[in-house]
Amino acid sequence: MKYIITESRLENFLFQYLDNKFDGIEPMKGKYSDIVFGLPGETYGVMGLEKPDDLFIDSDLFTEIKLMFSMDTRDVFDLIRGYVKSRYNLSIGAILFGEDQRMIK
Repeated sequence: MKYIITESRLENFLFQYLDNKFDGIEPMKGKYSDIVFGLPGETYGVMGLEKPDDLFIDSDLFTEIKLMFSMDTRDVFDLIRGYVKSRYNLSIGAILFGEDQRMIK
């Protein structure tokens, strides 16, 4: 059975999913990035913001969202951009993903 989900409902659902996934994540000063979003006591963050507005995300997080919700790359980037703006009041320009050393705390 197929369900039709409006774009706004999908965004709300995905934001709730990310809220649960990121429960406990705190923005903190990074070693190489200006802000690293990670769990307290962890060595690596799942996202890192580098001024002026570049966001680095963990490749596992990107792949998980892309596959779980059958989204293309641009839609995943738009979702993450909207989520970070909504939850952390940060404007995001470029989004890059991979295992980048700049995400180290």
